Amino acid sequence: MSRRAKDMSALIIADPHARKLALGRVDGEARLPMAALERADGRPAGDERISKTRLGAPQTRAPAFMDAALRAGFERLGMLIARPALDPETDLPSPGLWARLLRHRLEPDREALTYLGRAISPVEAPERAHVRVFAAPLARVTNSLKVRGSMDRLVWLSPEAAERALKGTPVEPFAAMALPALGGRPRPLMVSYRAGRRRIARL
Repeated sequence: MSRRAKDMSALIIADPHARKLALGRVDGEARLPMAALERADGRPAGDERISKTRLGAPQTRAPAFMDAALRAGFERLGMLIARPALDPETDLPSPGLWARLLRHRLEPDREALTYLGRAISPVEAPERAHVRVFAAPLARVTNSLKVRGSMDRLVWLSPEAAERALKGTPVEPFAAMALPALGGRPRPLMVSYRAGRRRIARL
């Protein structure tokens, strides 16, 4: 019996001028920053522009996946994408990143995100994840709050080098897609596995 895949979000921060993607290095390996969803993600609700089919979850959960992706960028790489809070009186569970940002009158900048698609780990993987992958431009990163990311260090790679670094992982195909899709409404990818072989389809 296979393990249930855990809902996660990943973020690719891209610099279109330098044609580079931000990844984190952990134990000598380059990885995308990822985070599991938390209770405060997606509050307040709104911005439900990703369909249920493309998201692989109820459309109302889209803001939560977006917030988890933004948290991944901040917590893993130390790169914050936020904007001035439209409703600074919002009541959020504390402690947590969004409650902390709200005290600085900031909130997650979901409009900075482009949805690239989702990837599900193979059934035989020891730890399975259903990852929703987003991209955001480097220009939307703010210096309002600084922390050191939990990854060993930040690395900037070309899409080709990022694709090689992520080779064999479910999120590998998104490296080539990030820069061309940035700021648009691309047709998302779905990466899955059948009988040990990777399958890539458009949603």
